[in-house]
Amino acid sequence: MDACLGSELAGVVRKSRVFVVGTGGIGCELAKNLVLTGFQDIVMIDLDTIEVSNLNRQFLFRKYHVGRPKVQVAREALLQFNPQARITAIHDSVFNPDYNVNFFKRFSLVMNALDNKAARNHVNRLCLAAGVTLIESGSAGYLGQVSVIRKGESECYECQPKPTAKTYPACSIRNTPSEPIHCIIWAKHLFNQLFGEPDADEDVSPDTEATDEHDSGGHKSGGQKSGDLGEHGPGGQQSGDQNSGDLGEHDSGGQGEGVPMSDGLSDGVNGGPVQSKLSTRQWAENNKYNVEKIFTKLYQTDVEYLLTMKQLWEKRTPPTPLSLQQLTSSSDNDGDGAGGSDGCLPDQRVWSVHKCSDVFQLRFSPLLFPHLSVWPN
Repeated sequence: MDACLGSELAGVVRKSRVFVVGTGGIGCELAKNLVLTGFQDIVMIDLDTIEVSNLNRQFLFRKYHVGRPKVQVAREALLQFNPQARITAIHDSVFNPDYNVNFFKRFSLVMNALDNKAARNHVNRLCLAAGVTLIESGSAGYLGQVSVIRKGESECYECQPKPTAKTYPACSIRNTPSEPIHCIIWAKHLFNQLFGEPDADEDVSPDTEATDEHDSGGHKSGGQKSGDLGEHGPGGQQSGDQNSGDLGEHDSGGQGEGVPMSDGLSDGVNGGPVQSKLSTRQWAENNKYNVEKIFTKLYQTDVEYLLTMKQLWEKRTPPTPLSLQQLTSSSDNDGDGAGGSDGCLPDQRVWSVHKCSDVFQLRFSPLLFPHLSVWPN
């Protein structure tokens, strides 16, 4: 560590006592980084217990930890990185009067990894009163932020009102995505519809009643509403996976159940799509999660239906349906990359449409049957 930081700074790091508030998504990463950087004296506080929904991002926890206090399991995991570290785990709320100004004065630095405004305000005020530097951090959806709060030198957490976060109309997500973030949200919703806990307001099938008026309406999906920026912490008020003060928490509001949507099948008479009120999950189950049928529905049949809504494309570039059969039989296979990405590192290559369709099919069964080593066709 001395070689990386210099002997003087490394000495300061070793002697510092750090208070970490929250051991959720950000807290896990934060605490791990502190230990690996060389901090020897760390106190962590969190009121929450581990839930299954935490496991996809809170990497210090495993399935067999579900139900146990986050902070205790985090301590056990961190000691595997550095058994000599002095790590104290407090399973309690930071609002407890025991954690007062005198308690905060014991620390060289306080680091927040919270998920609600009330807890942030509370810690912010205690740090100002104690004269201790606070590092505030948070995540909201696909964005993040960090700021240093030091009495007399920077504005505090409450000095500036948090702006209302941008939201995304549901119809833009389903029917007329025009930005990369729209596609990312659509893919996230699709994953939940197929493999996670489906939300009727997040169904990715086209909204058959959509018009340009809907596009500018108040239906929101996949965006963010005002809240608090951060991850689960001990503040006692959980506000979901994506929270924010500056950026907002995930908002899945939009058009609910009962919206007609194409089921991706032919009616056998006119060749047109059959209209039904099936959700994407119900449709997939009815078709036994056949990957070819699901691909065809999502990227061909649904897109072809959208193209019949002429008013949507008067001022937009219309989408192009993808035929799985043509992609599979195409001799124009440009491999892993396209657009001059040859020679790049693997994670910097731009995938071709052909490559994307291959990966979609290749990874479908492992996601559907994660417990199997050999997957059914």
